[in-house]
Amino acid sequence: MKADLDALDLRLVETLQKDSSMPFVDIADRLGVTEGTVRNRVRRLRRLGVIRRFTVSVDPLVLGQSVVAFVLLNAVNGRLNEVAKKLSSLDAVAEVHETHTYGDLLLKVRAKSASDLAGIISNDIKGVPGVAGTQVLSVLNVWKDSP
Repeated sequence: MKADLDALDLRLVETLQKDSSMPFVDIADRLGVTEGTVRNRVRRLRRLGVIRRFTVSVDPLVLGQSVVAFVLLNAVNGRLNEVAKKLSSLDAVAEVHETHTYGDLLLKVRAKSASDLAGIISNDIKGVPGVAGTQVLSVLNVWKDSP
């Protein structure tokens, strides 16, 4: 269900996406409203599910995860939810998306090296009961990566 947001809500969300650690008083100054307005709006946006959590965005390269791949995965009929839940629990799997056309799931996987990636795919991903097949798309260059 789409939330009913006004221009201030959208500016507030955009500000928090850029820096969720910014104090409410600084956000209020930037948006030209009171700190209380910011606090109330954030509370409302959390209640509506617009803001799910406050988190940090880390650079995977700095953490040594320089290899990125997307994995198209087919699941055995009737086991898609089970497979998706198990894959979602793997540390190397950054994202899990159910797809419509090519495969059942699209995974974003991060690894320290090509050999590390091969092990993750061969052992961790293909080792999940219910995985019928995979196709790996290695990333050569990232032009945009945003939350």
